[in-house]
This record gives sequence, structure tokens and C-alpha cells, in this order.
Amino acid sequence: MKNAIASVFALVIGFFTLMFAAVMGLFIGVAALIAKPFLQRKMQAAYEDAVQQQATFQGFTRVYTDGKTIDGEFEDITHKPASAQ
Repeated sequence: MKNAIASVFALVIGFFTLMFAAVMGLFIGVAALIAKPFLQRKMQAAYEDAVQQQATFQGFTRVYTDGKTIDGEFEDITHKPASAQ
């Protein structure tokens, strides 16, 4: 009898958990469907702003297209005296 009561109790708790998850999933799904257009508009505005900023800053940067320029620190070795060996 004790096992039967424990089994029924476990089934009731499991059913409650399953229904709670289903209701939460339903609410989250509906909230996502409602929020989708607002998020799309915000993302589009952010993208357009980024494109605008990139176009603005591109005028200030020098672009080397020949592929022979290396940026960074260097040590000029053209006029170094030959070391005595």
C-alpha cells in the first residue's frame, strides 16, 4: 500500500511539473512572437548606424591596397655599421 501511495504521489508531481513547463513554454513562446518585430526594428537601426559610422570613419583611415605595407614597430638597419667578428 505504501508503494502505491508513493507511485500516485510521484505521478501527480510529475504531471504538475509537466503542465507547469508547458504553460511556461507557451508564455515564453507568445512573448517571443510579440517581441520579434520590435527586436527586428532595433537590430535594423543598429545595423544602419554601424554602416553610417563605418562610412564616416573610412574617410579618416589610409587604406593600402598594394599589400606591401606592414604596420608596427621596426628597427632601421639600412645604415648600421658592420659588426666586427
